[in-house]
Amino acid sequence: MPKIQVFITNPVEEEIQNIVQEKRSEGADRSEANVSNTSSMLIELGLRVYKLQNDKKEGGFSQIEFNKVMLEHMIKTSLISQKLIRMSAKNTELQGLEDFKLGVMSSQIKAGVDSVMETFFPSIENEE
Repeated sequence: MPKIQVFITNPVEEEIQNIVQEKRSEGADRSEANVSNTSSMLIELGLRVYKLQNDKKEGGFSQIEFNKVMLEHMIKTSLISQKLIRMSAKNTELQGLEDFKLGVMSSQIKAGVDSVMETFFPSIENEE
C-alpha cells in the first residue's frame, strides 16, 4: 500500500481521533480502528463525493430539473382534467345523471386523491 504524508488542522485530527475512539468503544481493536485506516476511509469517502459532484456538473441527474418537469406536467394534467370535467358536466346526455354533476365529480375526485395521499403521507392522528 502506498504511503502519503498529509498535514491536517488540529480540529480535523481531533475529529479523526473521535472516530477512532468511537470505533474502539464499539469493540474494534487497535488494528481495526486507528488513525491510518480511519484517515484512509475518510479520503476514499471524500473521493467518492468529489466524483459524484463532478458527474453532476457533466450532465448527471438533476433533482431540481426533474422536479421542475414533473411539476409542469402535473399542472398541465390538472388543467386539462379540469377542462374535460367542465365539458362533460355540460354534456346534455350526462346532465340528468347524479354522478356527473360538477360538485359530485369534484368531491369524488377529492376523496380519491385523499385516499391515495393518505397511503403515502399518513396523517399524524393515524400514527398515534
